[in-house]
Amino acid sequence: MKHLLLMIGLLSLSACNSAGSMDSVALLDGTETTLEAAIAGKPAIVNFWAAWCPFCKEELPLFEKVAREHPEIAVIGVNLQEPLSTVKSYWENGGYTFETLLDPKADLSKKFGVFTQPTTIFLNTDGEIIFKKNGPLTEEELNEHVQDLTDNVQMQSANTTPSCGSGSLACNGGSSPVPSLLSDWYQGQVKHLIPLTDILSGGPSKDGIPSIDAPKFVSVSDATFLADDDLGLLLTVGSDTRFYPFRILNWHEIVNDTVGGKAVTVTYCPLCATAIVYDRTISKGIAEFGVSGFLYQSNLLMYDRLTDSLWSQATAQAVVGPLTGEKLKAVRSDVVRFSTVQEQYPTARILSTDTGHRRDYGRDPYEGYERDSGTYFPVRKTDTRLHAKALVYGIVVDGKAKAYPLTTLQKNGTINDDIGGVEIEVAYDAETQVVTFQNSEKGEEIIPLYGFWFSWVAQYPETELYSR
Repeated sequence: MKHLLLMIGLLSLSACNSAGSMDSVALLDGTETTLEAAIAGKPAIVNFWAAWCPFCKEELPLFEKVAREHPEIAVIGVNLQEPLSTVKSYWENGGYTFETLLDPKADLSKKFGVFTQPTTIFLNTDGEIIFKKNGPLTEEELNEHVQDLTDNVQMQSANTTPSCGSGSLACNGGSSPVPSLLSDWYQGQVKHLIPLTDILSGGPSKDGIPSIDAPKFVSVSDATFLADDDLGLLLTVGSDTRFYPFRILNWHEIVNDTVGGKAVTVTYCPLCATAIVYDRTISKGIAEFGVSGFLYQSNLLMYDRLTDSLWSQATAQAVVGPLTGEKLKAVRSDVVRFSTVQEQYPTARILSTDTGHRRDYGRDPYEGYERDSGTYFPVRKTDTRLHAKALVYGIVVDGKAKAYPLTTLQKNGTINDDIGGVEIEVAYDAETQVVTFQNSEKGEEIIPLYGFWFSWVAQYPETELYSR
């Protein structure tokens, strides 16, 4: 996003497909404006608040203090769709002097993926999000990120890997100074393959979304908590077949398991619908993986508990930390419905809701998300060739990425295709919903990544898209 205008370079990459008109955003005197105009090229703190929000009432005086002590930073409030009279009265009674905007149509909150109050976003002078906090900030956290804003330019110039600037989606494996977001993880310099400024907090802290490390299982007949059309990952290693329902993975995202004697980590990112199983063997031994609380391109960053390296769930690669550059080996699994398990794999074992954690597994915390074209967190690259949440299977062959829409596979059954001169056969089994990819020349199976189209494009912006 570097050197792009804020409204083009940031907002269009957040929760909507394009920046769109901002005419409905206004100052308290009714003057129409834009966030870009309010920021005026400065580093900025944008706080989404509401008069009824008790946490907002505690936070706003802290932002007022920053606005008074740091005139070089634009501090902007954005009210969440309350009446003008309510906003003006609240602002005047609080004695706040920094600017607040009216967002009656929720244009800004949608574009930044705001889903809770308060939400605060920190932008550097290039309009890049360097931190996003869903929920209240402590004064200590705020001060840390204010310091980040003032130090950001110096930090970027000190970067020892210029090719890893925020204008690129990948880096060359060098090191950079540790930003405050990662200060509890690393000290001094840290190796990385992705721009550190593109790593966002998803809200929960390290292990705030708990992985399942001692999974329990029930028989197919005892899995009465599942409906026939419930989706999940089906994994078979040797004679051991297990099914991991998405309704459980929604709340945990990672299951560390041993199946057929193989140590595996079963992973699912609800924000991206990316579902894949990896071998847990890394250079340091057999690792357990956890949820870091960080996101890159809206995708889950896992971490291994041996080295605290951060791993991209979508690309299988360690992208920050001691093991940067190392890759996990994917293990064949299939996304199927529970009805398929009942009919085709009656002796399979089903992940139990007895996880050791109290969660409402009957409720989908992301209900409706798959129908909306918006995302909760910004991504660098969007592509309108498909609906953002269209399900695809993506593969990479000799460095070339290609995606296959699930609906196309369902219509065609078997597809013979070519990727960079390599012949590929793709088969869809209507009875089981299983999709297989084969390198026809080598006779080798290719393990695909299942997920939303927007997520695949965010990781592989030059991807081809199969169409017929």
